[in-house]
Amino acid sequence: MARLIEVRQPREHDVVAARFALAGFGSGFEATVTWRLLGAGGAPLGEGLVPGVGSMGVVDDFALEVGLPSGVQARGEHALLQVFGDDASGENPPGTDLNQVRVTLFTGMHGWRLHEVVPGDTLSRIARDQGQDTTVGDVFEANRDSLMDPDLIFPGQVLRVPLF
Repeated sequence: MARLIEVRQPREHDVVAARFALAGFGSGFEATVTWRLLGAGGAPLGEGLVPGVGSMGVVDDFALEVGLPSGVQARGEHALLQVFGDDASGENPPGTDLNQVRVTLFTGMHGWRLHEVVPGDTLSRIARDQGQDTTVGDVFEANRDSLMDPDLIFPGQVLRVPLF
């Protein structure tokens, strides 16, 4: 069966702030597609509708800026973005064509810098020299898809450095 909803942004393991771009294509029952961001333990951090999707099997592109409620505070929280169609039957919770994208949430982040590791670099030095109110933990959590140990980095690696 063809997939009628696909998320193209954010990508798996991207870092996101309290406001981030959500884009892709889709078609939903009565043009209803929902996004939801789940935090630790599956707690919902925010959710809403995705405008601009197609219906009746007609697929259309969508792009929107997602905004989380002001009470949501996270610094390096690994979250799960879900995007799915309405399931009137209730047989496929949370909905049809479920897309799940793991992201790292920094609600206070204003952007990030890419840094290529050079000989002699440490996460401490990178956070201090490349960051902006950035901690070692921030750099580590932003790169958990490629770092297993904060003390083990290699020249040539490209790391995301969150800026606050």
